[in-house]
Amino acid sequence: MQYEPLSDPLLPGQVLPPWARDKLSAESKECISRLLAHEPSPTRDCGMVKQSAVLVALFQPEGCDELRVLLTTRAKTMRTHPNQTALPGGRVDQEDHSPVHTAYREANEEVGLPLPPHPHIHHLTVLDPLITILPLNAALRNHIIVIPVICFISDQRLISSLVPSPSEVGHIFSHRLKSCHSGIVPENEFASLAEKDGEWWPHPEDMHSQDNRLGVMGPYRMHRFRTTHSPIKGVTSDVLINTATLAYGTPPSFTRFAPGQLSSEQVIERVVAELPLALAKESALSPEERTGLKALPLEWGNLESGERVKSGETWHDRV
Repeated sequence: MQYEPLSDPLLPGQVLPPWARDKLSAESKECISRLLAHEPSPTRDCGMVKQSAVLVALFQPEGCDELRVLLTTRAKTMRTHPNQTALPGGRVDQEDHSPVHTAYREANEEVGLPLPPHPHIHHLTVLDPLITILPLNAALRNHIIVIPVICFISDQRLISSLVPSPSEVGHIFSHRLKSCHSGIVPENEFASLAEKDGEWWPHPEDMHSQDNRLGVMGPYRMHRFRTTHSPIKGVTSDVLINTATLAYGTPPSFTRFAPGQLSSEQVIERVVAELPLALAKESALSPEERTGLKALPLEWGNLESGERVKSGETWHDRV
């Protein structure tokens, strides 16, 4: 199915009122201007691949001169990716006008963010789609195309009033957007970060951990960012790196991709092309063959050592 990213009747044109812009620091004004100037790419046919949309809700807290992004920790009871950091969002339903509508609807359901039109919620743009990267032995059907929808919230009281939906969200927090561009957190925020060597940050690096791995679609560089709560990683880190790169107008200060890593566009093209045949083969499997495939371990390959490491991810519909 094809979608028009900006064709949503709920949203007015891309405008940031002067009264909202005047409250921003010079740097934040430049970031918002770059995001507003971004022209979304033409829509593409995603074939049989599942689609979701996430809301990158930016805001500048009072007394602060930098943009932050709204984040959640998924509830422990979620079937997939429990207890992990996520942007508000979810699957694009047939009833949704567009992925833009999906992102705002899901944010409303998950954390109570008011639906647009709203005087303090300003739609900025839609970024190029990304796709989830899966470990070895994962089924192609589990790939999801992710469409990032960017907005700016001009009233801090909206952020303070958010309430998590217990069935979906365990915690609401925020993170400095620039830290997903530099890999650095200011010293005055160190004390509030999750404990190093603790549950949320077992990595030797202080702020930004990265490793190259081999998944079902080839090499991939996993980025993890330490926060005040659960770490940012996977497709969420990819979305925020892309958002920060566009907002700040320069490449990130760290190496973005693994050697030989395909672009998101290339991976999407491959999955869209290969999924119909993969699903046809799945439907022809015997019960015994299905059981055998489900028993295969989900693993990441190490590009340096060649070893394989068990993935902590689970999918309820592997085949």
